[in-house]
Amino acid sequence: MRQTKYITSGGLAFSEEKDMEKLRRFSLKGWHVSDFKFMGYTLEKGESSDYIYSVDYRSFKEDEEEEYFDFFSSSGWSHIASEGYIHLFRAPPGTKPIYSDRDTSVEKYENLIGSMKCLAIPLVLITVLVWVGAMISSGTLKSLLHVIAVILSIIAIPTAWTVIATYNNKWKVKGKKD
Repeated sequence: MRQTKYITSGGLAFSEEKDMEKLRRFSLKGWHVSDFKFMGYTLEKGESSDYIYSVDYRSFKEDEEEEYFDFFSSSGWSHIASEGYIHLFRAPPGTKPIYSDRDTSVEKYENLIGSMKCLAIPLVLITVLVWVGAMISSGTLKSLLHVIAVILSIIAIPTAWTVIATYNNKWKVKGKKD
């Protein structure tokens, strides 16, 4: 029997709570998160345990990293893995949630939005410029720019959609949305 497996994510900006609950159900079956990457999680087989999972979005300087993880550890949360500015934690049920009030939840989404906007805005602008270039050029250059524009669009559209979903999550938490 395999000792590791990969499961997909619904996308943290779109279904963070569902993903965390799915990871809890897998832990109850003895499959525990060991790492996460783009669009999914790596699980390792182990003893069945009840864990709750939570994610935090934070960029920090290298010298802040140890203090950051020590803070979570002292609160009962074990660091599982990090990918860029996204950090995954687990704890036994009953541990105080990482985000227990509206202000800290809003801060979580603001951290994510800040990181995502730095990627999304230039990417969308470059994509638009390449599409404009493809429309006004001709010949081989036009064909090349079309290919580049399509590739950039495949990346830019989901990135922009993620930023929009994250703003929506933030507004829900703030209570500005039904």
